[in-house]
Amino acid sequence: MFTSNSFRISYLIAILLLPSTANAEQSWEYLVKTYPLLGNDGALTQALNKLGQQHWELVNCAKGSAKLTCIFKRPAKGD
Repeated sequence: MFTSNSFRISYLIAILLLPSTANAEQSWEYLVKTYPLLGNDGALTQALNKLGQQHWELVNCAKGSAKLTCIFKRPAKGD
């Protein structure tokens, strides 16, 4: 059974995977990461910056019980 947050995440992934007319020739790869919410913004910032250096773009985040689930995308390799 889906929880409210897992339903939202599944819905977001489905929307992100739909083809876009603006990017009809662009292929994407996606990454879903979950981070604990421990009040350590520095560690989260460092983790997000590291992904940014790897060309991952933050698409959306959903807050759950003591965790933050983030969806990233970047152009697929070979495009």
